[in-house]
Amino acid sequence: MIESPLILAQEVILPFSPVNLFMVIVGALALAGICWSGLHIIGGLWQRWQNNLIENTESEIQDVLIELPVEKLFQLSTSISSILALVIFFLIAPHPDGWKWEIGLIMGMVIIVLGLLLTRKIVLFLKAKRLEKFNDQLEESLMSMGNALKAGFSINQAVDMVIRQNKNPISIEYRLMRQQTQLGVSFDEALRNMAQRVGSEDFHLVSSAICTARQTGGDLTGVFERLGAVIRERLRIQRRIMTLTAQGRLQGWVLTMLPMVLLAIFYFFVDPEMVENFFGQLLGIFIFLVVVTLQFLGFVVIRKMVNIDI
Repeated sequence: MIESPLILAQEVILPFSPVNLFMVIVGALALAGICWSGLHIIGGLWQRWQNNLIENTESEIQDVLIELPVEKLFQLSTSISSILALVIFFLIAPHPDGWKWEIGLIMGMVIIVLGLLLTRKIVLFLKAKRLEKFNDQLEESLMSMGNALKAGFSINQAVDMVIRQNKNPISIEYRLMRQQTQLGVSFDEALRNMAQRVGSEDFHLVSSAICTARQTGGDLTGVFERLGAVIRERLRIQRRIMTLTAQGRLQGWVLTMLPMVLLAIFYFFVDPEMVENFFGQLLGIFIFLVVVTLQFLGFVVIRKMVNIDI
């Protein structure tokens, strides 16, 4: 005997009693609330981390004198990182057995985070290069100012001579200092502001020596000559140390990046299934995290060994 569709529907619906239906609705609402809370917490942590990163980078951008708002810089880096993450996702996710969207999504998120971190590292790199160039030009500027004082010029005229040489970044910094003096700031105060803005240990020494000589009536010409000789010898020793430690710094980068490069080669060119099976187990992920941690600690130790302060 063929049962009617109404009887079949009743047999299907009957197991779902009002109590069970109520529990399903409550469970769905609870799951939605947990997901919403998790996304809200993650979004808040992400926003806080991004604001902290922007705040820390803003001072470095001002020191480098980049005419670009820090928010625009991070928006640009986020856009580029998102495009790269999308490309990485479509390169990794497709698989003969189906889409491996989990691996592609994780790699995409890692690319976005690394892109934001790399932005600040680039700004710090530019700041370090600018400071290095400033220190290289400092000794020559002191000699020029000393020769100007010997010729009978005042200290302000000697500074103007360095500004007219138009050698960046030192001419820009001296120009900012002269603008402060023209606005009513004393010469010594403007010089200390310049030392704090530049962040150069050599120029801190120069500013302290110039202020002391001006207050005690010392010979500024002799001060400039002695400071120039000290800075020149310090730069010579520093370059010698950089030459001797170049191999150690290169070894640190090679030893750190070699396992990651080999892993990428195995995944893309040798045996992708082996790499997927490795990361598909909890033990493999644990071993990978341990290796990454040890590699990072080794890199930090090598950097500490080759970074020698003078």
